[in-house]
Amino acid sequence: MTRVAPLAPPWSDEDAAGIHSWGHPDRTYEPLMLVRCLQRHPNLAARLRKLGESLYADTRLPPRLRTIAILRICALLGCAYEWGGQAAFWGPIAGVRADECDALVTGDLEKFDAFERVLIAAVDEVESVGTWSEHTWNALGDKLDDEQRMELLVAVGWYRTICTLCNGLALPVEAWMRPWPLRN
Repeated sequence: MTRVAPLAPPWSDEDAAGIHSWGHPDRTYEPLMLVRCLQRHPNLAARLRKLGESLYADTRLPPRLRTIAILRICALLGCAYEWGGQAAFWGPIAGVRADECDALVTGDLEKFDAFERVLIAAVDEVESVGTWSEHTWNALGDKLDDEQRMELLVAVGWYRTICTLCNGLALPVEAWMRPWPLRN
């Protein structure tokens, strides 16, 4: 069970508006347990939603690269909840196959091209030391401009925050989400 009980329906009009404002407009899943927990603190939820939306609207970072980076930070933090939602919903939209999503957890990284492996190593590095070396910054610069590299840093940092929240709240993976892969 979660450490913070999610709001259960019937919701007030304000809570319903807050809860339904999250996520992709074409989603078919029910409101996320994470969102229903966050709505217990509506001001915090609204602030988090704005930053999260900004990572997907009018961005410069290619969706596949953004999704690989997000899935990797989720994997590094052992966040089955956020990883499972990203893998099930955004993976297909961004062209990240199910086996590639799993590989970001299991470490089977030869499935990725050379630049994607640079990206994955960059996520690992920023998680490990909180920054990128000059070498990593320059290697990412082979395909990403300065603005895209800044977006990448923000995306990884924001999803680190979301993973910490999901793990701290002890959120169980929801039925529609991709299950956490077992390591070989």
